[in-house]
Amino acid sequence: MIERRPIATLLAHTVLILGVLIVAFPIYLTFVASTQTAEVIAQSRPLSLIPGGHGLETYQRALFGGKNEFGSEMPA
Repeated sequence: MIERRPIATLLAHTVLILGVLIVAFPIYLTFVASTQTAEVIAQSRPLSLIPGGHGLETYQRALFGGKNEFGSEMPA
């Protein structure tokens, strides 16, 4: 016979959701950091949890090469 325990089900789902959040947060933080400038990342202030405006530029430069902010050429 299968017993239905709503409290146990709620507890199991809560533990699973917390586990997913703990695993997913560093991945999300890495994505957010990749959309910020190097100066913002190097600051001693905490990093914003909202993606910055440099994501497209950063990924384009990483995938296809180009000049960085110091004027040197990045290999493709």
